[in-house]
Amino acid sequence: MRRCSIILAVFFSLGLLVLPTGSVHAQGAGQGLMNAISYKALPQGTTFSVQAMDNSDQNMVLKAEFERLLKSKGFSISKDAPLVITFETRNELGSYTTRNRRSVLELQAHGGREGGEDARMRFNLFDSNSGGMFNQGKGETSLRTPGQYRLDVSIDNRTNGKRHWQAWTTTNQDRSGGGAQIMAMVPEMVQKMGKKVKSHVFDLF
Repeated sequence: MRRCSIILAVFFSLGLLVLPTGSVHAQGAGQGLMNAISYKALPQGTTFSVQAMDNSDQNMVLKAEFERLLKSKGFSISKDAPLVITFETRNELGSYTTRNRRSVLELQAHGGREGGEDARMRFNLFDSNSGGMFNQGKGETSLRTPGQYRLDVSIDNRTNGKRHWQAWTTTNQDRSGGGAQIMAMVPEMVQKMGKKVKSHVFDLF
């Protein structure tokens, strides 16, 4: 056992033990995360104009959904309204990390109740997969943060240029292409419009 302990001490001192780490996601599958800043209270019974940063087909569908939901809450929609709701959609790529799998020192232990009576240490000179003293190995690539769909919304006063409200929602990407997920963020945006929101997790569907 003492021999095994000495070998383990050498193993740790060389810094060859790599502990796996996992990323923490702000929201789970089928959920969105919302944040919002309120700069100035919205006037009661005001009229809005809704515009997209670009006139893609998807954004025109979103614009119509914003207007429909606003009308259902009693707001009026007018092209020349004093308060302008501007929105933008984004597709943010995920980030990846590569961990070196190089393995120079290998420890083996067999026998006894704790497996330490027949311990030995072996230097790995070359390994095409994990690497050794004379090569680096293939390495491992893992997902650090997932890709996200994002919806940004701001409300500005066109008469004086001042901002009343700014908000953004995100959700982790899936294989659906994002259109349905971004559309599902709109009701939460309209529901929380004008309010201060911090790290609010909500269900998309």
